[in-house]
Amino acid sequence: MSREPFPLLSELPPELKNVILDFHWDVELLHSLDLPTIELPVAELVWQLRLPFWAWGGRPFQVTPLEVAADPEVYAEQYARTIAADLRYPLDVVRRPDGRITILDGVHRLLRAHLDGRESVLVRVLEWEELDAIAVRC
Repeated sequence: MSREPFPLLSELPPELKNVILDFHWDVELLHSLDLPTIELPVAELVWQLRLPFWAWGGRPFQVTPLEVAADPEVYAEQYARTIAADLRYPLDVVRRPDGRITILDGVHRLLRAHLDGRESVLVRVLEWEELDAIAVRC
């Protein structure tokens, strides 16, 4: 059985092609994994806040977390989710073969940590070789 392709793959902007996984994965499967938790500097992850992860105007991949932070009135829904983000829960990340760490779940928490001026965040690390554990199968 193979991995189900990411449903919005054709709509991904170029800057997300090497960040978003190319297959459909299940956040509940991710949360059920017993992964090692480490502390990482926010500065190591903050580049991802410049990527258009979030939908706007009914279209995916239109707004970056930093754009939301810069104009919380326009992006009130995403900003409210950011402010409500609970930093007691670690971000879920994947360590790629080149060593880069990219966020799987927790962009709102990362933005909240950045806005709060935190120096570090807790992350649960999924290794690249373990991605099949979260894959939705066709």
